[in-house]
Amino acid sequence: MRRLPAFIALVVILAGLVVGFGFQFNGSDAYPDSEAIGEEYSTHVGEKAHLWGEVVGIEDGSVVIGFEGLRLRVTAPKPGTVAVGDQVQIYGTLAPDRQFETTAYHAQSPADRTYMYGVSVLGSLLAAGAFLRRWRIDTDEWQFVPREGT
Repeated sequence: MRRLPAFIALVVILAGLVVGFGFQFNGSDAYPDSEAIGEEYSTHVGEKAHLWGEVVGIEDGSVVIGFEGLRLRVTAPKPGTVAVGDQVQIYGTLAPDRQFETTAYHAQSPADRTYMYGVSVLGSLLAAGAFLRRWRIDTDEWQFVPREGT
């Protein structure tokens, strides 16, 4: 029972660190964010940008990616390589007329995210099963002890 307060304290500290990091880190200040670009697009033309958005459609043979208050036609990915609803991370240069000259990108479909989470859950269950196969929880002293006969 002595270990329970220490375990709870460590979990609270860990949660505080995770929340604190999330609160402090709002992305890199090296590039303008989508809100700043959307408010004054013409002042950002020619600048490098690194943005995350969602494919919202195809216009004039270009993929259109939507961000918070901003829509851009990008040079890459090309139509047919992504679908509406895919999440896309792009890096490149802002061009006139809400065009984006893409240098690099990464697209992730909803099916990719489902697969990623499914594999993570399966791996966690397998790891927990392998651990609990050789160890058990002693509820009298709240600790892990080896199973008898293993």
